[in-house]
Amino acid sequence: MMEDRGTGRDWHLDKRVSVALIIAIVTQTLGIVWWAATLSARVDGIQGRISEMTGYASRLARLEERQLAVTGRLDRIEELQRRIEAKIDQLLMNRGKRP
Repeated sequence: MMEDRGTGRDWHLDKRVSVALIIAIVTQTLGIVWWAATLSARVDGIQGRISEMTGYASRLARLEERQLAVTGRLDRIEELQRRIEAKIDQLLMNRGKRP
């Protein structure tokens, strides 16, 4: 058995393995490498977009707070307008009653 090691028969490519099989395996391996590289590029792009969007989240929160404040002010203005209109209507009605 020790003699087999010295003869170079440790590893060899059997003639029964076809060239088509070798080409298919190499092509498949290249396809997987290409797919993984494309996937990695897409993930990097998505990570960049996500990091950009984190700034937008805080900005959006501030805008929502401002919108609520503006809505509150608008409600107060509308209430004041109704009160003014009611007072004007009351003044006009009082003027109409005077001789």
